[in-house]
Parts: sequence; C-alpha cells; structure tokens
Amino acid sequence: MMWNRTVGVLVFILVLGACNRGPKAPDVRHVKVDFELVPFYRELFALSPDSLEAALPELKERYGSYLEAYSVGVIGGSAPGEPEFADDLRFFLSYEPNQEVLDSVELVFGREEWLRQDLEQAFKYYKYYFPEASVPDVYLHLSGFNQSIVMDADWLSVSVEKYLGRDCVFYEWLSIPVYLRKRYAPEKVVPDVMMALAMDRFAYNDSIDDLINQMVYEGQLRHFVRQMIPDIPDSTLFDYSSKEVDWVNAYEKDMWSYMVEQKHLFSTDRMALQRYVGKSPFTYYYGQESPGSTGVWLGYRIVQAYLKRYPETSLEELMRMNNGHEFLRAARYRP
Repeated sequence: MMWNRTVGVLVFILVLGACNRGPKAPDVRHVKVDFELVPFYRELFALSPDSLEAALPELKERYGSYLEAYSVGVIGGSAPGEPEFADDLRFFLSYEPNQEVLDSVELVFGREEWLRQDLEQAFKYYKYYFPEASVPDVYLHLSGFNQSIVMDADWLSVSVEKYLGRDCVFYEWLSIPVYLRKRYAPEKVVPDVMMALAMDRFAYNDSIDDLINQMVYEGQLRHFVRQMIPDIPDSTLFDYSSKEVDWVNAYEKDMWSYMVEQKHLFSTDRMALQRYVGKSPFTYYYGQESPGSTGVWLGYRIVQAYLKRYPETSLEELMRMNNGHEFLRAARYRP
C-alpha cells in the first residue's frame, strides 16, 4: 500500500522545503503593547479557607466581572453576589487535589517572565497586523482541568494546569490519551492564546459546513498563529512529533489524491469530517502510521498555495475569506 513505501531522500528534500516559511517576518520592535499578565490562581489560593469571608470584599473589588465569570463559568460555582458563593469557593480552595496541582503549576509558571515575554512578542505582531485591535489582559487560573482558555471582551484566561508538560502524572491519572498530551505543554500557551484570538475575530462560516470548508478554515487559523509566532516549529503548530511532520511532508500528494479520488472534499458526513480534521491518534483513511488531523495540515498547505499565487493578500483579507470552495479554486493547489 502507498502509505508504507520508503521515503528516504524524498523526506529530506520536502522537510527542507517546509523550512521555508515564506516572506521574512516584519520588524515589530517599534510596536507598543499594553497588557497585564495576572497570576490569579496564586492570589486566590493564598487565601485562607477559614477566613475567606473577610477577604472577599477586596477580592470582589479587585477582580469584578472576571471573578464572576471565573466562579460561574470556569469552576461551576455561585456568583459573587449569591449567598452560597463563599461556601463554593471554600470547597474549591480546600479540595486536596487542587493543592497538589498548585504545587506543579508553581514549578512551571511560578516565574512567569518567560511567558510575559513570549506573549508580548506575539501581541506585537497582533498589533502590527491589526493596529485597531485591543490587546487583552491575560489571567492564569486553575479550572479543575476544564476548558483550556476562556475569554471576554477585555481579558483572556488560561487554565495553567492544562499546560504542565506531556509527561505530567496528572494527565495519566486522568486517563488523557497520550496523543492528546502533546497539546499539554507549556510552549502551547501562547499559540493557544493566539488561536483563541483568531477564532474570536474570524468566526467559522458554518453555512457551508463540509470538509473543504473546515480544512481551509483550520489552515487559515494555523497561518494566523504562524504570523503571530513566526518561529513556531511545525511540530508545535500542528501538535505533531518530528516523525509525524516528516510523514505529512512525504505523503502530501498521496493524501490529497486519495481525498479527491474518494470524493471526500465536499462531504458533509460528520464521521468523515471528524476522521480528517478531528483530534485522533491517526487519520483513519491513511492508516496507523499517519498522524491525526491530516486534513488540518492539508488545509494549511492550501492556504500556502493561495498566498503563493496572491502574495499581496493581507492577513485581514485572507482571514475574511470564508468560502472554502472559492478559496480552493483560487489557490489551484497541486501538491
């Protein structure tokens, strides 16, 4: 079968080609950004559960609407104005596993200057491409392993316990599949923040919800992240190992040919879409040697093909294109 052939020199050539990211990243040293990085989890867990009531007025005044969003939307407790709020928060702070997680979080994020610097650099690119955009404050919180990122108009909040490193024992205890743990690394925080901004600013057009539309949209999102973090490795951008990066580069033409021959491109079948762009240990149609989400990678390659034909396209213009059928025709993608 074609997926098992020896790639040899072909891999080497294609990987070298993949290192060419296109035009040089713009100089953003002159761009000014203003945001706060708030280690909310640290201040929250510094409170004593036994004297919580006395500390609540100051906590409410300092964090305002964020505290309500966190209490209700993230940890599933009562709102600050409700009588059960103190008891719910006390339970969360006293829950012993949360204390264990806190210790691990401090090891990774206790000195958050590296994260501040990486966020600032990415936000500089964000302001360069979108000068009118506001840069959100970034909060760090514990969520009990709920959603990785939540956001509002003025802030964005990160569940830091979701980024402790793929070998963190908590993920094994929670029976999180190994293939998903690639996404649980500290270096994924900034890409995920930028991905959240992209998804918020440029929503998916679900009026034509078929495979090619999902592929192009996912490709646009990865291109956006790469513009915000120009030196991001493919392995981090796509959550692949270096071996998996080699695989998709080697079999790009074969994957595309199969997808076209099987008439999957315009499929609206939910199972087919999941098998190509969903999170999975491998891509069902390409065998167990393949990585998962290869449709996302091919979508990114389609975006690259489009930009090669229309290099003058601005990032704003590119991200506003929301018809995958028209985009594919214009890209003339031929791997």
